Order: sequence, then structure tokens, then C-alpha cells
Amino acid sequence: MSYTTVSNVAGMFPTFLRGITQQNPPDTLIQTYINDVAGDIDAVLERRFNESIQGSPYNGVFTAWVAALSTDAQNVLERINRYGAAAQLGQTLASFGVVSARALAQDCETRYDDLLAELNARDKNGHAIPSGLYDYLFDSLAQTETPRPALEGIAGGDQPEGQTPADTGSSQVFGKFDPRGT
Repeated sequence: MSYTTVSNVAGMFPTFLRGITQQNPPDTLIQTYINDVAGDIDAVLERRFNESIQGSPYNGVFTAWVAALSTDAQNVLERINRYGAAAQLGQTLASFGVVSARALAQDCETRYDDLLAELNARDKNGHAIPSGLYDYLFDSLAQTETPRPALEGIAGGDQPEGQTPADTGSSQVFGKFDPRGT
């Protein structure tokens, strides 16, 4: 299963002509690039969102889970697939002597790596991070950050006499035994 089309990938290279007898590389090879990248994306999705895929109503049917994804999630997958395949197409075009394709291929590869790392929840060094940028699109139970302030506090009765909020690393303005509050 792929998430983009040959037309979308080829469209990343405005001077690349399709549909002519001397088209090189052919659409079949571009589709192979798309399928290769889609396999990488599928591997990430199945590993990262396995709990969601295994749950009801999908019951472990990956294709049913993918089909139920929102338009926003599908758009993210299309972009990742397009940039990954375009990187491979650009490298191929560069080997045919299309000089400008090399720079565009490198840019596409950088973008693909960044996008896939966000989907895979990996930092620049490849280490796992708690959540990825797109988690909320792929798992309805994913935790999301909020700009709303969280309430923090120490009741006071449960702390030793003389302990202030600053002693515990808290930053609230007032607290029991805090000389600022008297």
C-alpha cells in the first residue's frame, strides 16, 4: 500500500517529462521507489501504533486501521511517502546528468528523514522520545501537550514544618511556612 502517486512524486521535479517514449526512469521504477518508502512508513506505523491497530474495531487488521485514518493523517503519510520517493527519483535523475536534481534530491531526503523521525518519535540522534509530532493523528488515546497552565501545589499539612515550596522545587507564589506569604 502506498500513500502517494507517481504524478505527485514526478511533480517534485518540474522539468522531468513523463509520458514520452524516452522517459527515463519509467513510471514503474518510480512506483518501486514509492512502494519502498511506503514499506518503511508501514513498519513505523505498525510498531508505534500497534495498540491502536490491535484494538477494536480494527482487531489487528492494519489496512482497516489505515483506511479509517483522518484526512490530516493521510496527508502526513502522503507527504512522507512523496518526499522519500522524490529523494530516490532525484538521485536517479542526477545519475543521468540532471545537475539540479542532485540538490533537490538532497533536500527531499533531509525532509523525508525529518518527517519519518517525527512519525517514528526519534530525535536527531535516533533516540526514542516520549511522543512524536503526529501521534494525536494516529492514536485517539495519545497524550497531547497543552498550553494551559497546570495547577501545582503543596497542601501544607503534608509537609514538614518549615519546608517552603521552593525547597521542593515548586514555583507557586504562596505556600505554608513561606515568609513571602505572611
